[in-house]
Amino acid sequence: MPSYYLVELRHLSPPRPAGQGLPANRLRIGFLDFLRELKQETFSLAQYEGLLVEGLEDVLLASRPKMEEMAHQIRRIMQHSAPDLEQVLVADVQVVFHSPLERGHELWVNYPGVKLPISRIFGSPPKEEEFGVPYYRVSFNLSSGP
Repeated sequence: MPSYYLVELRHLSPPRPAGQGLPANRLRIGFLDFLRELKQETFSLAQYEGLLVEGLEDVLLASRPKMEEMAHQIRRIMQHSAPDLEQVLVADVQVVFHSPLERGHELWVNYPGVKLPISRIFGSPPKEEEFGVPYYRVSFNLSSGP
């Protein structure tokens, strides 16, 4: 079943050599453009083609001091679009982070000097590994499992 894959950029291939990282999806889109697509009545995203989405860190940082509110709005948009992603896109979406992902009792991005509250969007999924690469998989409806 297609899902969101939360992964650090440094763990993708490329930039890692082939076979040493999680293969990066070819189609790249910025996070705000991705949200805009989700809000549209008809998707212009290619069916069966996985996406690589970058920029969530920037969106949350720009929303300071209201990161929690922004995270909640993002979650609402993404949950509302879950059926379309499952039935129309039918492909995985890699949400890529430049800063380290860390998991305690919640998942966050450890941006220098700031903990970005991505658990407010994606919950706190368990860590998984593939090709020796850690990632977090979340279903499109944003439950903490695939």
